[in-house]
Parts: sequence; structure tokens; C-alpha cells
Amino acid sequence: MPDLSDRHIFIIPVQDKFLLHAPLLKLSALVNRSAAGAIRAALASGAAAENADSRLQPLLDVLRQPPLPPPAPNGAEISPAFLGIVTTRACNSACVYCDFGAPGASGRAMDLQTAVAAVDWYARLLKQQEKELLEIHFFGGEPMTAPAVVETVVHRARLVAARERLTPYFEISTNGLCGPALLAFLGDYVNRVVLSFDGREDIQNLHRPLRGGRGSYPGVFAAAQYLSDSPAQLVIRCCVSQINVDIMEDTARWFCETFNPSLINFEIMQPVESAAAAGLYPPDPYEFAANFIKARRAAESFGIKTVYAADLSTEPAYTSCPVGSDTVIVSPDGRISSCYLLPEKWQEVGLDLALGEMRGRRELAINPAAVQNIRAMVTNKPRCEKCFCRWSCAGGCHVGNTYPGCSADYSDYCRQTRIISACSLLDELNLPEIADTLIDDREALAALACRESDRLMEWEV
Repeated sequence: MPDLSDRHIFIIPVQDKFLLHAPLLKLSALVNRSAAGAIRAALASGAAAENADSRLQPLLDVLRQPPLPPPAPNGAEISPAFLGIVTTRACNSACVYCDFGAPGASGRAMDLQTAVAAVDWYARLLKQQEKELLEIHFFGGEPMTAPAVVETVVHRARLVAARERLTPYFEISTNGLCGPALLAFLGDYVNRVVLSFDGREDIQNLHRPLRGGRGSYPGVFAAAQYLSDSPAQLVIRCCVSQINVDIMEDTARWFCETFNPSLINFEIMQPVESAAAAGLYPPDPYEFAANFIKARRAAESFGIKTVYAADLSTEPAYTSCPVGSDTVIVSPDGRISSCYLLPEKWQEVGLDLALGEMRGRRELAINPAAVQNIRAMVTNKPRCEKCFCRWSCAGGCHVGNTYPGCSADYSDYCRQTRIISACSLLDELNLPEIADTLIDDREALAALACRESDRLMEWEV
């Protein structure tokens, strides 16, 4: 195990106090400047916390323990977090911020033999590795514009799972505009439906119009109502631009009151040309972080969890995205990769996320060298080395945020993630009132978000 004695303990400024965070020791504490300085001096010298409050000694005892091993990729053989099926790149909507290849993408749907072969391969692998959960996620385009692929995969997986004593689990990301019969299928057969829904009518229609400029709100509203009463878990994924960032709290409250979802996921709009042409841009990172915390508070009052993809994880992680988790994603043309984005997206930043290909529509061929190359890539993140989020966010999207050769400076995504993660630490310490004060202090947020190094031993007292 590498020597982490001076690299796994972090200190984060929170107004006039400091968060001490050691994720590999599962320790967090809020201390004042004097205590932080005494702890740093004691750890540097190896001595007791002389001239410091005796209450610091328990903290020092823990901080001097050997840390857990840093999280690392799986062993030699590929071990997918889940199987991803991109049913088609086509879509029946015309979202202004789409970067998944639609509209205008090929309408080709995955061949059903390819879909069956992918399920069978995954089930065999799970049995070989003595695992029990057969987890499949559907992506697009809009996956429900190729309903035969979804239905075939679901029924094949259920059949194979029953035969092999596996537990099937299905998740789909959808716009919900597939009609009553297919919505009923999703409600009955899919465990979790992630519905793209950006809020009230004006925002939804601005962000996510249909082709020809028609509004998508009536159809998505009806889908959300139906799914909220179905056996499936309804997750609402809301995209945030500069237009709706200030109403995130109200939006969360409305989602909870109207649809009672299992979960709300807020994501920032990506800076794509089509969005800019419509006058839409990513939100200010400070405003997004502050309003996310307010939205989370609002949803909590209904007993509903609100999430942000790169927030603190329950266990240290080396990746927060499917890339690097050995995820196997099969595209409509049979190409196999670790990312559901179009290959052109990762190739633009010099990445090769291909894992293999289908052979004759009947056999998945995984390249072991490609698996190892991707694992090595996700653990080499120079920008993240000194950040307290390195084992939770772990770089976020490896294509859009921390691709090889990216700037060492924090991105807006990094800054909002650092703020949200610090507030989550305060919440875990039962100090939400400090988090609520912090998000209204722009100067303190900037000091936290832009700090070059969070390592305790590099902190200048």
C-alpha cells in the first residue's frame, strides 16, 4: 500500500472554521483555526497535541491510524457494474441541450439478436463470478422509440434470471413520451424509471421542446403522474440552466407535492451549440450549489432524497461515472464501450473507451487490454490529487471534466461539487445550520471552491 501519511487528510475552510476530512479513515470534524493548527503541528511532529484542548487527542488517535487502502479498480477479469443497452440513437423529442446524438441521429435500432446475445453473455459472466444481481440500464437517444428492443431484453433477462437463479433489475432513462401502453409496460416491468423533466410548463417547453417547436409538457406531466402511481420507482432528472437555477427549491417542492417521486436528480446543462443558440447556458456554479442545497432541504421536508451525481459517496470511490466501473454498454451497431456517449465525444478529447465488439450478432468479444487501459486512465487524475473530493467525485465525468491533458485548474463543475460536498459533510455532522449560512456567503464559498490544495500538511496556518 502506498504511503498516504501526508496525502489523505484534508482541511476545508468554512467561514471562520475548518472541516477536517479523512475519507480513508471515515472521519470528519468541524474545528476552529487553533485546533486545526494544533492538529497539523502534532501530526507533523509525531507528538501529542501540546498546548491544545485535550478534546483533540481522540481525533489525533484516529488520524494516526493506518488509512484504508485507496479505492482501486476490479481485478484482472472484467466485472461490470451493470450492462447498458443503447437501444437507438434516435429520439422523438428535440431538446435544445441534447448531446446524445439526437435529433438528427440515425434511426437504427439495435438488432434483437444482438440484444439477446448481450443479455446471455452478461448472465454467464455473473454466474462465473458467483454474483446474483443481473442489472440492466437502457439508454438512447430515446430508448422507448425502439420498444421491441426494451421488451426483448426485459423478457429475455427475466427468463435467464429465473433459469440461473439471478435477480433481474432494470433501469431506463426516458422522456416518457411513449404512449399509455408502453408506459404501462415500464410501470409493470422496470424497477426504476428515470424521467427527464425540467419543471413547470414554461421551463419544460423551453428546455425540452418536441420537433416543430411544440411543447412536451403535457405528455411528460401525464407520464410522471402515471409512473408515480405505478410499481416502478420514479426518479425525476431535472436539467438546470441559467434560466431555472434560481427556482430549484420551488421546482423540488412542486415535484414532491405533485408526483411524490422516489428521488430527484439535479444536473447542470452542458454547454452545447444548440443550447447557446437558444440562449441557454450552464448555471453559475455558486448559484447552482447554493440552490441545490436549498432544493435538497425542500425535498427532505417531504421525506424525498435529492441527489447530485458527484456528491459524497457512502464509501471511498475511484470513479463516480460508469467509465472505470467496468460497465459494458452495447450500442445499436454492436460496438461495445464503457460510455454511453457517442464515440465522437470521447475521441474529441483523445480517449478510447471502446471495450470490444459483437461478433456475428451472437457473441460479445471484450478486449482485456482495453479494460486495463480504461482502469488505468480513471485513476490518473492530476487535477484531483489535492482535492478533498478525490475519493467521492473522483473527477466526475471522465469525458467532459477530467479527460487526459485537461487543465489542472478547477472547472465550474469542480467548484460546485466542492461546495455541495462540503455542505454534505456538514449535514452528516448534524450541522445543517452552518451549511445554510455558508451558501449565503459568496466570499466564503469562493475561498472553499477555489482552494488549490486541501491537504492538511500543505495548509499554511
